[in-house]
Amino acid sequence: SSGINAEWPLRPGKPSWNPPNWVFGPVWTLLYFMIALSAFKVYRKIGFSQALPWMVFFIQITLNFAWPLIFFVGHQLLGGLIDILLMLVFIILNISVFIPVEKSAGLLLLPYLAWVTFATYLNYTLWRLNPDASTSHLCYIFSDNVFLCNN
Repeated sequence: SSGINAEWPLRPGKPSWNPPNWVFGPVWTLLYFMIALSAFKVYRKIGFSQALPWMVFFIQITLNFAWPLIFFVGHQLLGGLIDILLMLVFIILNISVFIPVEKSAGLLLLPYLAWVTFATYLNYTLWRLNPDASTSHLCYIFSDNVFLCNN
């Protein structure tokens, strides 16, 4: 199957502390606003005159945008875990390169770091609870809109 499916068959399922699906939309809306504001503050301070802060920012945001494709579309729990672990590293790096430019920009990313840390543990737990989920729904992502999946 293709398309985002937050409820694909996960057996034996989700941990009891998994937030309800309705929580994710408001949380990510607020986090994306804070991420954008953080980037805007850095842009106002240095424009694009320094490459490192922007390289780190764009790597972490690319990893962020890739995660739902890997996890929800590709149903790859281990692949999602690898992506989100890399994302965590780059969020920490992002904070560390934004703080010297504009302290408040780096601090605005702390809730993002906290949420992704929680999401990483959730992804790990789902992978451990559902070891067959990744192999029963194998998908190859050829481009942004082309998927080849076996069920």
